[in-house]
Amino acid sequence: MFISNLRWSIEFTGGVKMTIAGEKRIDTKDFAKTFSKDSLAIKYIFNEGNTDLEIRSLKSDVKYTNTMLASVKKYLQDHGYIKSDKDIISISFVWPTVWEYMKSAAKQALIWGIAIMAIYVLIAFVGVREYFKPWIFSLVTVLTLMHDVIMAAWGYWLWMHLNQLVVVDTVFVMAILTVLGYSVNDTIIIFDRVRENIIKYSDQLRKGTKKMYEIFDESLYQTMRRSLFTSLSTLIVVACMYYFGNQLFKDFSFVILVWVLFGTYSSIFLAAPGAYRINRLLSKKE
Repeated sequence: MFISNLRWSIEFTGGVKMTIAGEKRIDTKDFAKTFSKDSLAIKYIFNEGNTDLEIRSLKSDVKYTNTMLASVKKYLQDHGYIKSDKDIISISFVWPTVWEYMKSAAKQALIWGIAIMAIYVLIAFVGVREYFKPWIFSLVTVLTLMHDVIMAAWGYWLWMHLNQLVVVDTVFVMAILTVLGYSVNDTIIIFDRVRENIIKYSDQLRKGTKKMYEIFDESLYQTMRRSLFTSLSTLIVVACMYYFGNQLFKDFSFVILVWVLFGTYSSIFLAAPGAYRINRLLSKKE
C-alpha cells in the first residue's frame, strides 16, 4: 500500500521552490488537472502573508524546468494568485541529488543496524544456549524490527492518503530510522528478562520441574507494566508534538504514533511467543 501511493518530495524528484506574495488559497485540484500531462504536483504553506510553493515534476532537465516554470507563472497570474512577476519573492531550483545520497545512507543504516543488532543479541544470549538457541532470539528480533518498520511505512501511506500535501521526504526517512533504532528496545528488554529467568530456573529446567513456556509467561508478566507505561509516556509526548507542531512535526510524529501502537503489541504478542514457538518446534520440548 505504501509503494502504490508514493508521492516524492522535490528533494527526490527535483523541482522548483517559489515564494509568492498574497493570501489567496491555491486550488490544488485545479492545478493538478491543468498540469496533469506534465505530471506536476504542488505543495504550499502559508506564512505571514506569503505563500511558499513546492512544485514537483518527474523530470530534472534544465530546459524542461524553465518551460514548466514559465507555464506555472502564467497559471498563477491568469488565476489571480499573482499580479505580475514582482509578486514572486524568490525562486530556487532543486535537483534530485539528495535522492542518491539518502538512498545509499538509508540502505547502509538499515543493513548495518540490523546486522549489528542481530550480532549483539546473538552474543548477549549465548549464555543460555544449553536451554535455548541464541540465534532464535536474534532472528525474532530482526523479524519484529522489520514488522515495526513496515507498519510505520503503512501508517505514512495512510497519512498520505488522508492529506494530499504529505509527501515522502527526508522527514519520513528520519522517522523510519528513528523507528529502526528505538523499536528494538522493548523486545530486548523482554528477551533479557527471559534470559535472566532461564539462568534463575536452570536447575529446575534441567530436572524438568519447570517448563520453558512457564518462564516465557512469567517474563512477559514481569515486563508487561514496564512495556505499557513506556509506550504510554512516549505516546503522550508524540501526541503533543502532533497536536501543537507544524506540518513537519505532524509528518514525523504521525509515523512514530503508528509505530508506538504496533511496536507495543509486536514486542508482547509477536516477539516473545514467536521465539518460544520456533524453539519448541526445533527442540520438541515444552
